[in-house]
Amino acid sequence: MGGAVAALVVAVLTLAIPALGVSLGLWFFLLLTNIPGIGLGVTALAKVPDTAEVERFLRYTWACNLAYVAMSVVFLVPVLVLVAVTAYYS
Repeated sequence: MGGAVAALVVAVLTLAIPALGVSLGLWFFLLLTNIPGIGLGVTALAKVPDTAEVERFLRYTWACNLAYVAMSVVFLVPVLVLVAVTAYYS
């Protein structure tokens, strides 16, 4: 059960990336919200008596979290470069 809670906590902590994007005025970062990871984490916790189901949804949650972080890096790096270039030339 601790792994399911950890996966859900990580999925919720990934909400910091869309919050950062919105604070920078980039509303398209709301599209990067890790809704599947949060939903699968909640489902894993809801299936607690059945260990096979918890493990299955736990794997799905971690896969969503990993894919989300990789996708966020792909989107965040160009934005940070753009901000740095804009700050340099201002």
